[in-house]
Amino acid sequence: MASKLLLDLDPGRGFTVRFMVVESPGSSDRPSGRLSAQQVNLWLAIATAGAVMTGLISWAVGTEWSRLWTLLHAVFGVMVVVLAPTKARGSVATGLRRGRATRWLSIVFGLLVLGAVALGFLHTTGLWTGIGYWSPLWTHQLLAFASLPLLVWHMLARQRPRRVDLDRRMVLRGGAAIGVAGALVGGVEVGLRLLGGAGTHRRFTGSFEVGSGDPSKMPTVSWINDQAPDIDLDDWPLRIAGASVDVAELASATHQRAAALDCTGGWWSEQEWDVVPISDLLPADARSFEVRSATGYAVRFPMADANNVYAAVGYGGEPLRRGHGAPVRIVAPGRRGPWWVKWVTEITPSDRPWWLQSPFPTT
Repeated sequence: MASKLLLDLDPGRGFTVRFMVVESPGSSDRPSGRLSAQQVNLWLAIATAGAVMTGLISWAVGTEWSRLWTLLHAVFGVMVVVLAPTKARGSVATGLRRGRATRWLSIVFGLLVLGAVALGFLHTTGLWTGIGYWSPLWTHQLLAFASLPLLVWHMLARQRPRRVDLDRRMVLRGGAAIGVAGALVGGVEVGLRLLGGAGTHRRFTGSFEVGSGDPSKMPTVSWINDQAPDIDLDDWPLRIAGASVDVAELASATHQRAAALDCTGGWWSEQEWDVVPISDLLPADARSFEVRSATGYAVRFPMADANNVYAAVGYGGEPLRRGHGAPVRIVAPGRRGPWWVKWVTEITPSDRPWWLQSPFPTT
């Protein structure tokens, strides 16, 4: 609350002075200790943005560090659920009563976020594994990406932070919400282990094993809309460091390397790949090397990783299947699926830094 001095001037009566107590901007009539509607909105924005960022990082990291990012992603997602009832009783109910045309955008945004959280839960617990290769995790990701423009709009139109909201109450109550979300995530994990649920068999990235040691059972999914090219495998146009290379000649120099392909769609599969290290194919004085697919898809690797990135022509002594990238694909242990380029037509050394590219290929 704040005091305010008012001056009334009337030509016939002179002037009067009134001293009033008025409500300060940003104050509310909430009970002591509770978050205001604006503070709930702000924490929801933090939780949603945190879920998006940690999800993207866990998507990209294929090492044990992915376990941490996957855990944080789950905590932020559950935090949205923890705060959702307060949001529904407060600003959602008020916004619907106002009848603004844009309320439908807010409703769609909320449904997308809650749908993404629900699908993430179904994937984590293994209660639903999807239809064919259309997994709940892939649908979770689609809903999350679809919500991003609405998240930006909602934050600009509805949730602009105010200094008055950033008080001790917000920090303490928001921290408590994070604690509750963490406890719920831990409770689900403990429950899965006690009940022996399917979710206990996830890899540290959150993916489920499919077809390890049996290439015929390994999925044949591709990045976004890539499709197996219709090119004669016996006359494959492979160029390495600017020179044409015969695939059969490449196959004669392979050895076997066990590696797990961990797809961002929520599955992983380990095979004995027939490979040649990229370090055997390119000069060592370049800064990076680019791998390009017949579909136009391309990824750049640091040259320092050339000893642990491979050109593969088969698995378990048999040639690659077309859906798995025949006749040549990349095997990149410790990296997620988007780095495992299929249908390779060109491997080129480059003086450009490897990080000078989109975090996730767009073609």
